[in-house]
Amino acid sequence: MTLALLPIGSVAIFQTNRVADEAERNAELALLALTERAARTERLLIEGAFVAARFLAENAQDFIANPRECTSEMQRFVASNPSYSFAGLLPVSGLMTCASNGQTFDFSEFPDFDENIAAQQPSITVNADAPMSGKSVFIISYPYEIDGRFGGFVSVSIPHDLLNRDRSELLAMGLEDLLTFNDEGLVLTSRTDQGVVQQLLPATEPLQALAAETGRAFQDRSNGGDLFTYTVVQIEGSPAGVIGVWRSNDPLDTILSNLIIPGLFPVLMWLASITVAMLAIYTLVTRHVLRLRRAMDAFSDDRKNVLALHDGPMPNELRALHENFTRMTGELLQDEARLEDALQDKSVLLKEVHHRVKNNLQLISSIMNMQIRNAEHDETKFVLSRVQDRVLSLATIHRDLYQSQHGGLVDVGALVSEIVEKSVELVIQDANDVRVDTRIEKVMLYPDQAVPLSLMVSEAMTNVLKYLGEGETPWIKVDLTRDGNACKLVVANSVGAHGNAESTGLGAQLINAFSIQLGSTVDIDQQPGSYTMTVDFKAKEFEDERRDY
Repeated sequence: MTLALLPIGSVAIFQTNRVADEAERNAELALLALTERAARTERLLIEGAFVAARFLAENAQDFIANPRECTSEMQRFVASNPSYSFAGLLPVSGLMTCASNGQTFDFSEFPDFDENIAAQQPSITVNADAPMSGKSVFIISYPYEIDGRFGGFVSVSIPHDLLNRDRSELLAMGLEDLLTFNDEGLVLTSRTDQGVVQQLLPATEPLQALAAETGRAFQDRSNGGDLFTYTVVQIEGSPAGVIGVWRSNDPLDTILSNLIIPGLFPVLMWLASITVAMLAIYTLVTRHVLRLRRAMDAFSDDRKNVLALHDGPMPNELRALHENFTRMTGELLQDEARLEDALQDKSVLLKEVHHRVKNNLQLISSIMNMQIRNAEHDETKFVLSRVQDRVLSLATIHRDLYQSQHGGLVDVGALVSEIVEKSVELVIQDANDVRVDTRIEKVMLYPDQAVPLSLMVSEAMTNVLKYLGEGETPWIKVDLTRDGNACKLVVANSVGAHGNAESTGLGAQLINAFSIQLGSTVDIDQQPGSYTMTVDFKAKEFEDERRDY
């Protein structure tokens, strides 16, 4: 086992060192990014000033010939840019006549003037008491040309008081100070007092050497003897840079980490052995059990047989379990398919039966219609018409049954509405002669109750139209409602002077017989001028018919 784990341990040591190097590099990149973010104000000011100076330098040849117009342009430039306190053109003679403050000044006797004129390079420097701005500024100088030859410098001044000197944000980020410097190693800005700045600078890395580098992070002792981490970022388009001074950890932490890392090797070996054991368990057992469980879940959810035998190593017991599950699911799917086919066949046959019954009833109705036309007595025609209406009601129910998509349930509400509408149309010549109020809900019933209920409504409507009142506008009211399993049918009408709500004829007998089939009784409420029939019953579930063998 030790020999087997030796390569793993070697790889672990290599990876540890590699990860440590990457972590160090990532830490450096993070510090550089934080430095750029912290120095955003300084960078934007200096970069903007060099861009502005470059723009003025490109147009200097147009300004230099007319000092008065040049001064006006510089004044407009400073007025429109609050970040700058001064702007002007300094020719090689040193006599500045184009300045935003409107003054003329001779810089030829200033220190380093001849050296700067000879260098002909962009520069940035500090003047604690600038003669043209009258305050502490850092001055951006950018060369301009006249007819293709060096003509002098564009000078732009940025006052120091525009810079943010609040150190609270820096301290919260872990920064001790944030400085800007030029390519000559001169500190331009700092967030601390000038007396402290020199104590924070690196002891072995001069700023002038760091000006040529960018994106660098290193640790060094400061001039004051403290250990800091320094990050150097160059300001684009200028000879200036930013250096961040970060508080560094104690060297003792590094020593302790170097001592701890070798001690981690045995622990890593133990962890590696545990990992190998867990990997073996997962490869041989766990992954196969998980696949089987996912297959069971998929089969129980949507009957998908997604399990395929794995070609890799598998214990014989699990292999047999996989095979048995695959065979069982396949048999179940086949049995369910056969059951669905049988159910579909039965459904088609049942609808065909209802369709044929409906056709036969309509045929009977047609035969009866022929008999009605051939009958000589009105009473015979009336009796045959009543029987024909009952036959058509049965045919309508069977029509809805073979068209139903609700497993044999019939929408009795639609049937009742159709019966009421057709009954009124057959008897009443003008629909405006009678007021019909209906409140019929969608009530789904099985044929055992749908047939007697529709026939009851047909008989009730016959009685309603037979005894409907005359004179003032007669009215008919039909309600069919359902609350849970409780259903209620109400048929009411106005009664004329000749009306007699009590009937002992066939219609009344049929209504009583149909109410018995519904499992209810008929309540009659007869008032002067109105007649109301109320039937309360319970909607029953489907009951299979008992058979005697």
